[in-house]
Amino acid sequence: MLACAPSVRPAAADGDNFAQAINRTAYFFAEKDESTSLFAVPYTYCVRIVRDEGAWYYASYAEDEGIYRRLYGYVLKSDFEIVAAPPENVYLSKLINITYSADGADPSLPSLGEIEMEAAFYGTYYSGATAYSYVLCGDSFGYIAGANDDYALNELLKDGQDAPPAEENDGGAVAAAVIIIALAGGALIVLFLSSRKRKGG
Repeated sequence: MLACAPSVRPAAADGDNFAQAINRTAYFFAEKDESTSLFAVPYTYCVRIVRDEGAWYYASYAEDEGIYRRLYGYVLKSDFEIVAAPPENVYLSKLINITYSADGADPSLPSLGEIEMEAAFYGTYYSGATAYSYVLCGDSFGYIAGANDDYALNELLKDGQDAPPAEENDGGAVAAAVIIIALAGGALIVLFLSSRKRKGG
């Protein structure tokens, strides 16, 4: 069952800076207080910084798109790294199917049976050795059992670097060109030395 958590709220306009979660327990907090953690921002995904507040950023996560709703809250600076340009997938988009069943109903009465609903996954909340997923289902935010952390990762960007363009993955071609030039140079030297020997003989 989902527990309501009022986390969507109006705020000042977003800034242009993004910060990437650089560890798997980079929590998103309802307030500027570590006891108000809601979920860990998915590793390698980003928050949009609204403003700097000392050791904290006031930030937003997700967009009002599909069944997702943008959340505003706080993150600790130490868990995030500002990036010059965010990765292609700024926020994780992961939908989870939740099944409800009407247990304990009188078997002589018509039952609704199982009802399946789609929920938006925001991140994982760890309580000791147990993991829960923070989700939005319908109009309610809350937790369901399980981590649901089997998602694709972005490249981890640090020190304000941009996401590398696809063209940077041509290192093999450069190495091959260097080897060919070296072999060609070696062949020319062999030809030169053998022609001198013929002249001398």
